[in-house]
Amino acid sequence: MRKAAVTKPRKASKARLAAAGTRHTAPARLTLPAECTLRDAAALQGLLVATVSPTDSVIIEGGAVTRIDAAALQLLAAFARRELAAGRRVAWHSASAALRTAGATLGLSEVLQLPAAAA
Repeated sequence: MRKAAVTKPRKASKARLAAAGTRHTAPARLTLPAECTLRDAAALQGLLVATVSPTDSVIIEGGAVTRIDAAALQLLAAFARRELAAGRRVAWHSASAALRTAGATLGLSEVLQLPAAAA
């Protein structure tokens, strides 16, 4: 019986490492659920904590949010502050009317960098 040939793993050459470092990396994307309430706070917190962007920004999709309360907005504000402290910015792909209204009511629109209502 023949033994299977053992192949050695390829060594990482300087050229391959340099090419891997120059690949275009996309910013982290975060999609908020329709319901962002105290009941869902633990799941939202886990999602926010796990979101780390390899670039200088995080893109949040908030167009599906139909209901959001102060607890969820506080988590989002803490996340936005963390990103700002790390030198990243928060960009909104879309923000629902419910999200913008709740942010404005609690005075968090600026902290969250929420977009203004569409004209």
